[in-house]
Amino acid sequence: MAEPDLGAPPRAPAGAAEAGLQRKLVWLTLFRLVTITVLLAGIAVTTWQAGQEMGAAAAPLYGIILFTYAASIVSALLLRGGRGLTALAFGQIGLDVALAAAVVAVTGRSESVFVFLFSIAVVNGAILLFARGAAVAVVGAVAVYLALVLGAPGPRPASLATVLFAHGAAFLATGALASYLAGQLRRAGERLAESESDLAFVTALHESIVQSVSSGLVTLDGAGRITFLNRAAEHMTGWRLEEVRGRPAGTRLDAFATGGRRGEADFESARGQRLRLGYTRFPLMGRDGREMGSAVIFQDLTEMRAMEERVRRSEQLAEMGRVAAGLAHELRNPLASVTGSVELLKGGGGLAGEERRLLDIVLREAERLDQLVTRFLEWSRPAPLRREATDLARLLEETLTVFRNDPAAARVLLEADLRPAAVACDPDQMRQVFWNLLANAAQAMDGSGGRIRVSCDAGAGGVRVEVADDGPGIDPSDLHRLFEPFFTTKRDGTGLGLATVQRIVDAHGGTVAVESAPGRGAAFTVRLPASSAAPQES
Repeated sequence: MAEPDLGAPPRAPAGAAEAGLQRKLVWLTLFRLVTITVLLAGIAVTTWQAGQEMGAAAAPLYGIILFTYAASIVSALLLRGGRGLTALAFGQIGLDVALAAAVVAVTGRSESVFVFLFSIAVVNGAILLFARGAAVAVVGAVAVYLALVLGAPGPRPASLATVLFAHGAAFLATGALASYLAGQLRRAGERLAESESDLAFVTALHESIVQSVSSGLVTLDGAGRITFLNRAAEHMTGWRLEEVRGRPAGTRLDAFATGGRRGEADFESARGQRLRLGYTRFPLMGRDGREMGSAVIFQDLTEMRAMEERVRRSEQLAEMGRVAAGLAHELRNPLASVTGSVELLKGGGGLAGEERRLLDIVLREAERLDQLVTRFLEWSRPAPLRREATDLARLLEETLTVFRNDPAAARVLLEADLRPAAVACDPDQMRQVFWNLLANAAQAMDGSGGRIRVSCDAGAGGVRVEVADDGPGIDPSDLHRLFEPFFTTKRDGTGLGLATVQRIVDAHGGTVAVESAPGRGAAFTVRLPASSAAPQES
């Protein structure tokens, strides 16, 4: 849909005056028909009461009435065409004057009680064509009335001059007053049309501004019910204005209805998306200064907060990487000395059974410590990426085949929904990502059995891999720490598995996220750029 041109307030179209004249012609035609119908009814009643003599005298009036009906029908037909309206208006004025003259002529001329019909013709002329129409009607009425009175047969009454002056002055006064009132009415109509046009322009401009802003906007009435959502708000919330208008905001936007004037809140859209929204709430004041409701402006901060979290993690990883090499060196040298010394003691002979068992424990723990140092070095000093065009579905299938034979998966049911997903990645490092996620899911169920569901697909936004389990879920307070090095909730965990997943996915330009709730399992989602959009190594 094309946007309206808001360069200047719209004005009335050129044909508005003709449309107004046509409406007035229609209404005056109807008025004439009603007037003639009332006259016809009055004559019919009078004739019925007076008898045959009155019926013969009323015959000319019946002729006038029939002529009026015929003229009105012709006028209505001409009005349907919508052309020559000014000429038709002059014709209507002439018709009204002629009808008034005909009625006055057959009802006593100067003594007729229907002389007021000339004044009605003058008023009609002013309504149709303002001062010009009133002037034409006045001139016509005076001329015709003088002709009727002065051309009447028989002696003229002594008061004729007074009657002519009185009626002529009445016609002139009626014309002047009707012309003035019609002019005032026209100017008032023009001002009203301009005001309506300006109001329409301001309304369109306001709506265009409100609908064009990138921030969401919701307005609430005094009772906290939603009255308006702009397009950005509809896009973020997933709701349409028609669906939520008049509903309490507390059932839709809890944080906006009960939160402070400014803040952030978690929000789940109608599409099931979890968003982090930053909002500002302010009152809406009426002209009398009283609060009539409130408005909330909000922005989607989800990506910004996720980016800040990734930056925080990257800074943390960089800081730990700087001390990793020195720390590993300092640990490995004495560890090698300890291990060698214990080996010498163990091979010297003459040791009791209990002493050998203690030395075995020392060697086992030293080996475990060496593995931990090795994994820490792998995490802190990752090998450079060797990108290859890879189908993640096939890579996942190979990883699942190996994982099924691992003791950790002995009581786990693996379900896979794998669809081709091309990506440029390091296959070895991505195998490590998938293995860590699978091992983490199996360990979460703590040998009690359950399902691990693995899915893979590609879309316009890239490639998505999800590993979900039926475990006990993750405590909400631990969610933000899951990818921190050395943070673990498992008894024998090192806290480096998910940290390694995060580091590898970040290196590939992707993201990893988790959704979980206590008792509902956990789902880890890895998103990577599609093959054509994958970043290139420098």
